[in-house]
Amino acid sequence: MTNDTTTLTVSLISHNGQKDLARLLPSLTHALAEIPSETLLVDNCSTDETLPFIQEGYPSIQVTRNKKREGYGANHNKNLKRAKGRYFCLMNTDMTVAPDIFRSLISFMENHLDVGIVAPSVKNEDGTPQYLNKRYPSVADLFVRRFVPDAFQYLFEKRLARYEMRDIGYDAVIDVPFLSGAFMFTRTACLRAVNGFDERFFLYFEDVDLCRRMQKTHRTVYYPYTRVVHRWERAAHKDLKWASVFMASAAKYFNKWGYKLF
Repeated sequence: MTNDTTTLTVSLISHNGQKDLARLLPSLTHALAEIPSETLLVDNCSTDETLPFIQEGYPSIQVTRNKKREGYGANHNKNLKRAKGRYFCLMNTDMTVAPDIFRSLISFMENHLDVGIVAPSVKNEDGTPQYLNKRYPSVADLFVRRFVPDAFQYLFEKRLARYEMRDIGYDAVIDVPFLSGAFMFTRTACLRAVNGFDERFFLYFEDVDLCRRMQKTHRTVYYPYTRVVHRWERAAHKDLKWASVFMASAAKYFNKWGYKLF
């Protein structure tokens, strides 16, 4: 149940993320100032100093400790079940947030009641954009992004630009079919109405699946007038283990929503 006195729930997941949290939490604390809020964190079996760091430096953060590692969507669902805020913001810990981000997104949502999920501008540390807005994926899009060597990516530049919605641009408010799960600002009631994330996705594609289900009743929108800075690791491009998780999730996605080859 939401609480009329709590405007916002921030949902975080951490696995050995003490260093990321040390960068995120000062900016998050500043952005949440004067907003009735709670911050919920699932510790996903950390073995570093995450827990003492939170307990000593940020005792107001409510921590749930997993006994076994669980997926991204499953962990955010845990926080969703006990969230008190009217709005629910789920985000990666490898980022920092702008001071005005929550005030801006709350204002936008209160003035656009047909929007279920909104995402801000996402920047690299050097200020360049991360092209995280996407159209629904096809098998060809994913194959090119994952398996074509960087030296040959230019051959598919136009196709990839369209997939990443660079043909429309990142300077205006637009409806986006596929918003990244790195940062989603949602209405708690809407998220609960679609039963949160599909926990069959351990990692990857849980975000586009959520967007598609949300779009049955509400819009999913990009709002460029506030930002986060994201230290994007792109683990699936660097590590065979996460590449295999990516491919397994892709298969689950296409089996659920139908195969789009091109």
